[in-house]
Amino acid sequence: MPRHHHGTRGSPMLWATGSAEARFTSRPEWSSAGESMWMRLSKFSLCNQLTLHELSCLVLLPSNEISTHGADLRRADRFDQERLSDLLEASPAAVAAGFCCSKPTPGWVAASTELRYCRECLQQGFHAAWFQWSFISRCPLHKRALRLGCPSCAMPIKYALQSEMAEHTLACAYCAQRWVPALHLPAGRCTPISGRPARILRRWQACVGESHARLSKPLRRQHDPLTGQFVTARRSHAASVRSTVHVRISNRLYDTPPPTILELLERRPPPALVAFRPNPGPSEPCDPCFEQTSWPHFRQRFLQFERTLQQTQDTLFGNALRNIDERVWTTLCRQQFVIATDTLSADTAAAIGWHLSWLGFVRACGRIDLLSTPALGLTGWLAHSPDRPHAIAYAVWTDQLTAWLQDDLTTSAWVWRHIVLFMRKHKYYLLHPALARPAELAAYRTIRSRQHDTASAPLHSSPRTLKLDAAMSTRSDYFTSIRDYFID
Repeated sequence: MPRHHHGTRGSPMLWATGSAEARFTSRPEWSSAGESMWMRLSKFSLCNQLTLHELSCLVLLPSNEISTHGADLRRADRFDQERLSDLLEASPAAVAAGFCCSKPTPGWVAASTELRYCRECLQQGFHAAWFQWSFISRCPLHKRALRLGCPSCAMPIKYALQSEMAEHTLACAYCAQRWVPALHLPAGRCTPISGRPARILRRWQACVGESHARLSKPLRRQHDPLTGQFVTARRSHAASVRSTVHVRISNRLYDTPPPTILELLERRPPPALVAFRPNPGPSEPCDPCFEQTSWPHFRQRFLQFERTLQQTQDTLFGNALRNIDERVWTTLCRQQFVIATDTLSADTAAAIGWHLSWLGFVRACGRIDLLSTPALGLTGWLAHSPDRPHAIAYAVWTDQLTAWLQDDLTTSAWVWRHIVLFMRKHKYYLLHPALARPAELAAYRTIRSRQHDTASAPLHSSPRTLKLDAAMSTRSDYFTSIRDYFID
């Protein structure tokens, strides 16, 4: 049971009678959606005037003892989230959003151990957990760079549950500067963020969450040439930077993140498919655009898909890519896929984004005589497409994959068109392939098919699919529904 305190800090805002459970003041109306656990616990500590020991006993799991460095507020696995939800009068989702990650992952080192904050947001009593990620450098509401250290004396502020949070709540332990002046006034309070600013913060929270999920994926085991054993691979800092570069640049260029594939597809259906449908026959020769001796697993079947990609590209964009001069490609390479909107038309920018996402940077920007890689976006699309069921013949399954590929190539062009129109009003295009990964289209198709499991309806309404469905219906002994075989 928390004890009463006396002295300069005043009486705590809690009480207990007999064996009744102590009650605490939480003031949930002071908090905004997406607020960090550092800010929520700071407000809770200010209201209830608890010591560090009392506060840690309330929110930490029983098996966790607070160390001299405090409890890391980036990770949630040391905290009792159910207890936090009850104490703070917040939903479990709001509590989870208050941490950078649920547990240590390969990419969590990209989150700072010092408080990174926007000075204007901090004065209003707001701080978001995603401010801690190093690839976020600017507050989208106030367009100011995030800061480190006390605003007055620049001394570091640890992002942890520690003694300063209890003894110097929302104030500097060195210069006594108060960071949220309104809360320290008599009957003081702070107003939560709402309206359009709240929607902008939610968009960025979702964008950063998607990037963190990509960083958190467990790494594949790699072969150690010295011992001959497979060991856990380590994520290098350079790899983490590369995987989040599009978020870092978007944060610098735009107030809101560009729309994602999922947002666009759920907002409205993609356009009708183009009438032209290439039909590469398996017997026709197809010259590779890369050195096959260096890529022995990419054989004739993959080359058929590449030829479908090239033919669809010519149909959708015509000569838009061929008319781009070398200066534009050089600018894109030098400026990390960023180019001014007055340099290119929207149609040309959409064509470049589509080209980069499906073929990859080397194939798109390298010289013709130096093409050395397969279409990397296409390989990602195939890797996330469903596996062939054992009962289905290779030829039948290849026809289905080709039909899906043609659909997604057209959908990808529609997605890039909307992304480019969003960027055009911000004076700069960011044509990074990660903004519309072909692999996400394949994954979206799998999820949509699982959610709408209608075995009697065809997977899509193109003539090639109807022909494929007719061919599959004759094999009813082996095949009942293609959706039953979908995998992640």
